[in-house]
This record gives sequence, C-alpha cells and structure tokens, in this order.
Amino acid sequence: MSKWLLGIGLAAIAGCAQPPTPPMSFSTAQLAREPMDALLESTKKVRLYPATVRPGLIETRWEETAVSGEPLSEQPTKLVRRYVLKMEKHAFGHVVTVEAQAKRCIPQTLRFTESEVEGTCAQVTTLPKPLLQEFRRVTDRLEQLLAIP
Repeated sequence: MSKWLLGIGLAAIAGCAQPPTPPMSFSTAQLAREPMDALLESTKKVRLYPATVRPGLIETRWEETAVSGEPLSEQPTKLVRRYVLKMEKHAFGHVVTVEAQAKRCIPQTLRFTESEVEGTCAQVTTLPKPLLQEFRRVTDRLEQLLAIP
C-alpha cells in the first residue's frame, strides 16, 4: 500500500479531514515533435480545453461537473474543476505534472470567463471519488498519448 493511501486510511479512521489531492507526474521519452505542441495536442484529445498556454504550462478552462459539493452559506453547491499541466525537460525526456483544481460554487452565482470561474465559491483541496477517478483517467490517457514519439 502506498504511503499516500495509508495516510488517507489513517485520516479516515481518526476522523480527520482528508489530505489534499496531490498532483500526478509521469515521464516521457524524448519526443520527435515539439514537446509543448505534443502536450497541447494530447490535452485536446482527452477533451480538455486550454485557456492559458505558456512555455512549460497549460491551464485548462474551468468546467462545471455533475458532482455536488458541501453547502456554502447554507446553499447547495456544484463542483467545478480544471487541470494545470506543467512540463519540465530532464536528461532523457520530460516530466509532466498534472494538478487537478476544484471549487464548490453556488450554481446561481456561477459564471465562467475564458480562464476563470466567478461567483460564490470555495476551494476544494481533496477531490471527491468521482473527480479523483476522472483525474486518474485523464492523467493515464495523457501519459499513453505522450508515449507515442
């Protein structure tokens, strides 16, 4: 059992708050094409929409999910999420780090801009199970796509 999973289990038993969801990383071999172009193309193939693209960084658009969050100001909330992808050059290829960011927002106040979400929202540091599963699927798929030189 990984240290991360053990920590979650112990926190749950102790009744503590769940630890924040850590970013996920993977390595790629040298790519025949421009690495950031390959990452951008792969991001689009997993149906994520880039909002910000800079050297070594892609931030996707915030998107509403079907997952409800804890109430905020005694009002029901929906979770919104985005991914932040970072690419660093290493000796034999690149390391890609994928971070999932989530907020719980009151739907009636929710408004999306090109790169931000506005409204009455609060940060969510620990992804609920459905978003954690999606995060793992997206990261695994990106790793598979970038394995193709």
